[in-house]
Amino acid sequence: MEPVLHPLFQQLEEQRQFLSQWVSAASPAKQETKPAPDKWSAAQVLYHIGFIEQKVLEELQRRLASQKPLRPTSLKTWYRSVVLKLFLRLPLKFKAPKVVREVPSVAHVPAVLEQWQKTRVQLRALLEQFPVDLLNKEIFFHPIAGMLTLPQTLAFLHQHHRHHIPQLKKLLH
Repeated sequence: MEPVLHPLFQQLEEQRQFLSQWVSAASPAKQETKPAPDKWSAAQVLYHIGFIEQKVLEELQRRLASQKPLRPTSLKTWYRSVVLKLFLRLPLKFKAPKVVREVPSVAHVPAVLEQWQKTRVQLRALLEQFPVDLLNKEIFFHPIAGMLTLPQTLAFLHQHHRHHIPQLKKLLH
């Protein structure tokens, strides 16, 4: 894995382990209780986090397989990444893009964690084989921020996980 990617991946893995242990430590009733009919349970939030990662992985795999030339990074790419990072750090609630808003009506933490682990193994494999000449190319399309580089995409995943921690705190305490 390229040196620039390794700490970003490690950060994601530490978050996955922390969130997995934290939510697993709660009772099944706490994990699966929705605060309101239109709100997510902790298990559903965890599902959403893993699902986002799976969708990002699929998009990266699709872009790499297409063999289409990728645009080089630009000031716009950097700006979009910074705005996305700030947006995710705000304590505001906002709806996820429609493509990733759907969660199963009931999610069970063990199954969610098993799928997230499988996705993470695949992500690691992709990062270990990622061509160094594509590190500064726009490879991932975020529905709100637009095109991002791979390091920016990994930073987005990290910020997205962090964004959901206050929500999980409310659900599990």
